[in-house]
Amino acid sequence: DGDEQVSPLRAMTEASVVVAQFKVARFTQGRLRVEDLHPEAAMALTLYGIFGLGEFPYDEALNLSRSLNISLETKVAGYNAVGRMIGINNETQGRRVRHTDAEEVGYHAPLLRRGSKLRLALPEERNKKRLEHPQTEWDVLHGLIMAYREGDVPLARAYLLQHGEGKRQVILDLLFVWATATADQGLRKEAEALLFGLK
Repeated sequence: DGDEQVSPLRAMTEASVVVAQFKVARFTQGRLRVEDLHPEAAMALTLYGIFGLGEFPYDEALNLSRSLNISLETKVAGYNAVGRMIGINNETQGRRVRHTDAEEVGYHAPLLRRGSKLRLALPEERNKKRLEHPQTEWDVLHGLIMAYREGDVPLARAYLLQHGEGKRQVILDLLFVWATATADQGLRKEAEALLFGLK
């Protein structure tokens, strides 16, 4: 990197980011670019492109976050996704997150941590309030999937109309990447059916 020597780990991390971003661009024929997303959504999409929905080491995510200039931050429920960061909630038994006196079901952050491992939260693990008031495109993607599960295409279409204002194609491209890159056949079929219904 200029005159600075780059470690093999950093070189592999940088290559992983480029490959993930290339896959996203290829899947969407260049319409969706990671750098055009909110930083939290950009990091979530990059992690999804590399690791899918499986667990991965915190250190690898940290190296990726540095190459994208997006910090990993442990957050409490109800945080605001401001700045170049992605929130992490500690994974707990029963998927409950403590917030002041109240106990809420679901995670506000897209990333979950258990020990030295991270993984992306599934749509059904996310906090309902966060999906009802999405802050990022990744939140809208998860909210769209949950709306489809609750009321099929009509409810999903209403959700997209309400929360995807000016970003409809971006959200549909995210859904297409979600469908294309997943190893889970059930999630793929669900996303393909939703995409077909929203045409």
